[in-house]
Amino acid sequence: MSKSRPTYQDLEKRLAAAEPIVDALKNHEVDAVVGEEKIAFLLLREVREALVTSEAAFRAMFDLSAVGMLQADSPAFRFTRVNQKFCDIAGYSAEELLTKTYIGLTHPQDRQRDMDALAKVLLAKTNSWSIDKRCVRKNGSVISVRVDGAALRDVAGRVVRILAMISELKQSQKEMIL
Repeated sequence: MSKSRPTYQDLEKRLAAAEPIVDALKNHEVDAVVGEEKIAFLLLREVREALVTSEAAFRAMFDLSAVGMLQADSPAFRFTRVNQKFCDIAGYSAEELLTKTYIGLTHPQDRQRDMDALAKVLLAKTNSWSIDKRCVRKNGSVISVRVDGAALRDVAGRVVRILAMISELKQSQKEMIL
């Protein structure tokens, strides 16, 4: 038994019923519409509230951290976000750091080792890395730091951003990387 094709009037009624749903989707008032007979709306309000709360918590941890924190894009590893502690460690303002790259601050003799650690992340051999290295500060002085970083990946598994915590090494720790 085959279904008969809907009449023009049937289609017009269905379209009239769907127009408010389409408008709500276009205006981002709802996230999705599901079902055939019954239409359920998943309201974006709850999603937005959860996102705002989550972002506020992340921002507080990032900005109030006792260690330097950064985010950088991939594949250039240009800084996209830095906290004040990282600015203090590097000797640059946040605005200056946002024009620089993660590798660009690395001491030239440590760059290959740093790139090798990042290559493992880019090749999906690991999602995080730790390395002790030297950085060149704005005034030209060298500072030894510990970097603990992690990769953020898109749904295809590509690294889209790195996040890292940077802490200054004590004198006994510095001797280990020289």
